Amino acid sequence: MTAHAHARHTKRQVIIETAERLFAEHGYDATSTARIAHEAGVPSGLVFYHFATKLDLLLAIVQERPSPSEVLRSAARGRTVRRRLQAIVATMAEELEHDRAARIIVFREAQGRPEIAERAAELFAEATETVADVLRGADDVVAGPDRVQAAAELVVSRVFLDTVALGQADTAAERHEAMIELVADSLTSPGGRAQQD
Repeated sequence: MTAHAHARHTKRQVIIETAERLFAEHGYDATSTARIAHEAGVPSGLVFYHFATKLDLLLAIVQERPSPSEVLRSAARGRTVRRRLQAIVATMAEELEHDRAARIIVFREAQGRPEIAERAAELFAEATETVADVLRGADDVVAGPDRVQAAAELVVSRVFLDTVALGQADTAAERHEAMIELVADSLTSPGGRAQQD
């Protein structure tokens, strides 16, 4: 990458980071591109050089994130359902908290913007499928595929709810541990298989 290309990339990233912060703090509609440019320390025209519209900037914030599957697969260590769940839940909570501004934007803006709602649904589906796949690979899982899928949906929903929607990441650890125990028991007990069949 040439020095000029690197500078353009850096300015683009500064614009995205500034817009993300402002959209999370004030909302998409209440944040002008002029304010984004001013706080990013760039000319207004540079925002439109990188993004044709303010909506394109919003979409870049939502779409240019690490893939949930990459993050969750790398975290899922351990041979048992319980160990895998502990790693997944801790990693999800940490990632969602670290990426809180973007998640707030997705949660808020999905209500009236189909493009954002679609991307949010894609991220949820990807995270859920990854968690289900990781759980199916545990040595002690005996539950059928439908129960594993339901468990994955519960885990992803609960961690997202606590971390993003309710903003209670710091007080959620006890609830998460109870959920992990419940889900692990459900997926590893022979009764779970009998109920599934």
